[in-house]
Amino acid sequence: MNSHRICCIVPAKDEAVVIAATLTSLLEAGMHPHDIYLVDDFSSDGTGDIGRELGVTVLRNEPNLGKAHAIARAVDHFELDTRYEFIALMDADTRVNDVYFAEMLSGFADEKVVVTCGRPKSRPFNWLTAYRAYSYGYTHMVYRKGQSNMGVINVAPGCSTVYRATIWRELDWSKDTIVEDMDVTIQIHKKKLGVIRYVPRAIVHTQDPQTIPDYTKQMLRWNTGTWQVVKKHKLYRLRDKIDWECMFLYGEGVLFSMMYLIMPLLMLLDYRFAFAAVIDVVFALMFAAAVATMEKRKDIIMYALAFPFIRIFDASCFVRGFWKVIIRRQAMTSWFTPKRYAQK
Repeated sequence: MNSHRICCIVPAKDEAVVIAATLTSLLEAGMHPHDIYLVDDFSSDGTGDIGRELGVTVLRNEPNLGKAHAIARAVDHFELDTRYEFIALMDADTRVNDVYFAEMLSGFADEKVVVTCGRPKSRPFNWLTAYRAYSYGYTHMVYRKGQSNMGVINVAPGCSTVYRATIWRELDWSKDTIVEDMDVTIQIHKKKLGVIRYVPRAIVHTQDPQTIPDYTKQMLRWNTGTWQVVKKHKLYRLRDKIDWECMFLYGEGVLFSMMYLIMPLLMLLDYRFAFAAVIDVVFALMFAAAVATMEKRKDIIMYALAFPFIRIFDASCFVRGFWKVIIRRQAMTSWFTPKRYAQK
């Protein structure tokens, strides 16, 4: 791989616990240190110093700008969109497989492709990370390949995305949503900049929340941000096929979540609703077994009986995000980072 065709931006704020492992994985995947740009967003724990020790290029923000503006500033400051053909984004807690960049670049063989996105996997720790591994695996198995083939990928994840540099200036890296990766993905569709392709062999291992408070904050951020993007881009107008895809997913999500939340009440009113709940749990366990086999993750099977309860919690977060953004029109713009743990 000619690494100088591609650069990688890693925005980070107080990520000293994990940043060395992340940067090392990028180097082991073939990136040259000078092509890795660590954006130290006013960290107080020496995050930038660790990057310098590893030889990567470090840009420090004082004061902090937030993730989206940190990324945009790095491109502007180093003129990355004119110096490189491709710009990769990477989260500070992420490790890539050895063929990550080679696979991502191979996705650009078709000149119509302007973005490639890889496949996230959650590292094992406890029942919450087992559920996240199940969620990632389910998305890969059920949605992502079909979305890629139909040209309706609704989010190219910030932990695993490469952009063709020629489209960079067409994108607005603003702070008016808290999910910049989804916001930019929808912009690509709306502006008809090109094709977004899923590259399943480009794998990233993420560090997901390991405690209930961190999981709660992340889910509220993701779900609130989702509805911010729906509102910002007026996806409910159904003018493009990405609008139809998103509103099908999120509309079904609202209905399903509401049904899931009121199911206990329905079962009290009529015991026959319990059969629907049992069927749902059985199908969920079947999918969990399939994902566990595909991912070779025994912990998914071990904790599968807890998944229906986490799904109830997820449903409440989804409905809460809808209520805050669409109904109450509340704003939320903070950059939340879950607690990090030393990577092994």
